[in-house]
Amino acid sequence: MTTLAIDTSEQACSVALACEGTVIDRASEIIGRGHAERLLPLIEERLAAAGRSYKDLERIAVTTGPGTFTGLRIGLSVARGLALQADIPCVGVTGLTVLAAQVGASDNVPVHALITGRGGQAFYQRFMGKGGDGAPTPITEPVGLDAEEIAEEVNSVGGILVGSGVDLLLEKRLVDSTSPPSLVIDPARVIDPATLAQVAQQFSPADYPPEPTYFRAADAKKATPVLPVRQPADGSS
Repeated sequence: MTTLAIDTSEQACSVALACEGTVIDRASEIIGRGHAERLLPLIEERLAAAGRSYKDLERIAVTTGPGTFTGLRIGLSVARGLALQADIPCVGVTGLTVLAAQVGASDNVPVHALITGRGGQAFYQRFMGKGGDGAPTPITEPVGLDAEEIAEEVNSVGGILVGSGVDLLLEKRLVDSTSPPSLVIDPARVIDPATLAQVAQQFSPADYPPEPTYFRAADAKKATPVLPVRQPADGSS
């Protein structure tokens, strides 16, 4: 299955091609703005470099959020449009899931995925291990939190931190990788489109539609989780 992955959720304009779990090509450009003008040319450049064309695609993958309003709409619109034109499935995956997947941590290591929000907040979700679909298992719901609240969670359990929101904790000196429990700062701040492509190849399009994912604010009233949360086998959190 040849999959085209698209991510325009933050500052990067990123695409990747993968076939049966093997990455064929990838590109990621930090552009800030201008995703609408750059995305389609970038896709066509990578297809040409890989010796592929649109007719070779069998699945489209796209990040659904969180991220910038305009960036997300551009990526989702292009992904859905290409899928509709080619009559192929389109799979939507949250950026937090992709970040956790690209770390490649072992089953017993917590992974804290963070994406920069507004006003000193970040979107946060904790993962551990992998489920039957090959994706990291979410242990908490995705939610927007103040940096101090995220740091309290992170410092209490240790693990690996990944994503653009990590810089918020570092700038405020809220985490210390030298103190127990052990914390590791992953260098990745940008979503890897190749990981997105590989993860999306394992997902059912019916269960992961290409729709924008909205996350609950920190002070919002508790309600039904916006994403399913799979609990570990022993029921711990």
